[in-house]
Amino acid sequence: MQNLKYYVLWTKNSPLIQEYKHKFYNKLLWLLDSYFYTWLLNSQYEILLKTDDLKMFLSNTDISSLICFIDYQKENWNHDLVKSTISDLEKEIQCFLSEGIDSDNLAMNSGKFINNTKIRLSLTDNNPYAEFNLHPDHKTDWVWVGWWDLSENNWIDNYAKTFELLKSLDEWIYDELNQIISKIIPFWTSKSVHNSWSYKDAIGHLYLWYTLDSDAPEINNLEAIIHESSHNKLNLIMHFDPIVLNNRDEIYYSAIRPDARPIIGVFLGYHAFAPTMYILMKAYVNWALDDKEYWLWKIVLYHIKTKFLQRVIKKHAQLTPIGKEVSDEIDFVISKMDVLYKEINPPKSVSSDAKKLQIEHFKNVNRQFSYLMY
Repeated sequence: MQNLKYYVLWTKNSPLIQEYKHKFYNKLLWLLDSYFYTWLLNSQYEILLKTDDLKMFLSNTDISSLICFIDYQKENWNHDLVKSTISDLEKEIQCFLSEGIDSDNLAMNSGKFINNTKIRLSLTDNNPYAEFNLHPDHKTDWVWVGWWDLSENNWIDNYAKTFELLKSLDEWIYDELNQIISKIIPFWTSKSVHNSWSYKDAIGHLYLWYTLDSDAPEINNLEAIIHESSHNKLNLIMHFDPIVLNNRDEIYYSAIRPDARPIIGVFLGYHAFAPTMYILMKAYVNWALDDKEYWLWKIVLYHIKTKFLQRVIKKHAQLTPIGKEVSDEIDFVISKMDVLYKEINPPKSVSSDAKKLQIEHFKNVNRQFSYLMY
C-alpha cells in the first residue's frame, strides 16, 4: 500500500502523532482558557501562558486528563469528584509555576523510566477517569494500583524485557510508543489472565496487569501494550474526527467482547487487534514466543476474530473520509497478517477448534442480545 499515513502501523518520528498531539495541545489551551474565566486561578492565568515548557506540562497525561474530565463534567460543577479534580489541577499548576517542569513533586515525573525508553512505570496517576470501569470482563469497579505480589524491580525488569523484544521485532513501533506513551500504571497481578485498559481522555497512560504464571510475561505485556497504544492513537485522532457516523444506539456483534457494541466499539477493536496480531505473528515466525502451542492457538483464534470484525465494519460502518483512510490501512495490515498466517500454516485441528470456539462465542452473544446486527 502506497502513501501510508501510519494510522495503524508505526513509523519513526511519526508526522501523524506530531500533528495530532499539536492539535490536542491547542484543544487543551482552549479548554483551560474557558476554565480560568469560570472558576479559580484567574490571577495566574497570564503567568501560566508565558511559562516555558507549557506545552510539555499541559500535554502530559496527568494534566491533560484532569482538563478533559472537567470539560466532561462541566454541567456538574458541584460534584465531589469534579471538585477534587479541580483541586488536583490547581496543585499541579502551582507546583509547575513555583518549581518548574523538572520538579519531583509533579505527578508527571513520578516513577522510574523503563530501561532505554521515555516511558515511566508509576503508581502515581492523576487520571480521574480511572475510577470508572470500562470492560465487562474486568471484575472490579476500581483500578487497584500497586506492585502487589511483586517488587517494583520485578515490574521494571519485566517491562525492560518487553521493550527489548519489541525493538527487535519492530523498531518503528518502539520509536512511536516513546512518542505517545508516557506511563504504564501497574494495577494487578493474577494467574492466567492479563487484562489491560486505557481511556480516550487519558492519552499516554496504559493500565496493565502482570501474569504471574506465564513462562514469558513480557509476551503478555507486548500483546497488551500494542493493543492499548493502538487505542491511544485512534482516541487521539477521535478528539478531532468521529471516524464512524453510525448512531450509538445501534448495537452490533463484536467477535472479541462478551457484550454487543456500537459500531465505533467494533471499529476500536478492529483497529487494535489487527496490529497486535500482526506483531504476535511476527514474533511467532521469528521464534520469539516461548509457549509456541498456546500462542499458535491464540494467533489462529484471533485471526478469525479479526476477520469477523472486518466483516462487520465493511457491512455496517458509515465512515468519515479519515475513517475510510484508517479502515483501508487496517485492511492493508490484515493482508500482511494473511501472508504470515500462510507461513505459519497451522494444523487443521487447531484451525477447526478455533472456528468452533468463534461460532460458540457468536451464539452466546446473540443469545443475550438477539436484536444485534452482524
